[in-house]
Amino acid sequence: MVSGNYNYQYIDWSHDEIPGEEFKHLGNLVTNIITPTITVGLSDYFNISFQQAIGIRSMDWMGSDDSNHHRDEDSLDSFKNAIGSAFGDASVNLKYLLVNAGMGAGSRIFVGTGIIIPSNSVLTESPFNKNDDGTAANEHRHFSLSDGVYKTNFELQYYIKRKSNNWFEPAFYGLTLNYIKPLKESEYGYLPGSTYIGIGSFLFATKAKKIWIPKGLSFGFAYLKSEKAFWNDTVVNNSSIEAVIPSFGMIWNHDKYGSFSLNMRYNNKEAIIDDTLNNESSSLEISLGYRKTLSYSIPWLYFN
Repeated sequence: MVSGNYNYQYIDWSHDEIPGEEFKHLGNLVTNIITPTITVGLSDYFNISFQQAIGIRSMDWMGSDDSNHHRDEDSLDSFKNAIGSAFGDASVNLKYLLVNAGMGAGSRIFVGTGIIIPSNSVLTESPFNKNDDGTAANEHRHFSLSDGVYKTNFELQYYIKRKSNNWFEPAFYGLTLNYIKPLKESEYGYLPGSTYIGIGSFLFATKAKKIWIPKGLSFGFAYLKSEKAFWNDTVVNNSSIEAVIPSFGMIWNHDKYGSFSLNMRYNNKEAIIDDTLNNESSSLEISLGYRKTLSYSIPWLYFN
């Protein structure tokens, strides 16, 4: 199977004045990422997939004065503490089909594990280094496409398909849980915290006949929690976050051309634990997805 996803994220952000820069800090951070994926079925129960993130992250600085922390810039170009690149993290994931009801109604349970491989689009020095008076030690960038850290990913998917007689009854619903754990700090001394993700979703079949009308409407929510991060064994302030993000989506299916999807997520404000700068943010995320199952098998690879 081949699939791909385009993700657009727009974040408005601001925080209080900081030492040496006594003015409001605000701007937006825009991310455009595509993630092509190849999935190969190893057997009736196992599949393995490879995914590569490619894109750009850019900052639009809206502060009233020049800042050592922020400016108009993007992740393609290198900076004093950053290596620029269009490539983000890659991942390899192995999944096992634990329970399957086939084409009919019933439960489907997947368990999986994988590894996340960092790219070289990373920060090479902490953006939080300070002088004795609390001002920024150097000009720096705060963002990149990768944090430079190898991670493991553990996943559980539990979904139920049911026969729905009415469009307002979900035909498919379930829960996905992910636990992402860093293996060690980056070669530049950065160690992000572990991440916990829970995604609940409900899919409603429209039973539409026309090709341009979505065959399904989805509603859901994502719960995200990230633990504290460290630069060279020093805790990064405001690095631990918690958020609940609602979502809405549409799905189009075609027997010949595959499946297309559109999803939208909005987050008014993340809960930042120990927030010393009164950070404020709101984000809008739009994802376009495509999936196509190929009628091709690899005889020497497939096993029962």
